[in-house]
Amino acid sequence: MKKTNIFIIVLMLLTMTTLLAYDFFPDLLEFFYLPKSILFALLIIIVIFSIFANRFQKDDSRIILLWQIVSTLYLLSLIVVFTVLGGISQVGISLKSPVLWIVIGISIYEIYKQNKKVKVSNSFS
Repeated sequence: MKKTNIFIIVLMLLTMTTLLAYDFFPDLLEFFYLPKSILFALLIIIVIFSIFANRFQKDDSRIILLWQIVSTLYLLSLIVVFTVLGGISQVGISLKSPVLWIVIGISIYEIYKQNKKVKVSNSFS
């Protein structure tokens, strides 16, 4: 994996972490203020940059699978930690939200499909 990709992944996770922290703990804005519009713009720029940076690379199914698992577990664990710390989401992200569990279910299904793809590609290698 190229250093550029690792940098993009870390920057994306930090941006999403900051957005979730602001959502669960709006009082943080008094201590550390970074406009949400800048964070959203940064997230969009990161996604666009990652699409163009990886456009001509050969996809590695194992890395995609790893990224799907790590990002899903990371974001779910952030929601759990922020909830345990007493944070309440301003937009309704909670462990009781059916939308969250539907998104996690879709993510698990995608991980399952990617895992099958990895197994098939490994059997031909």
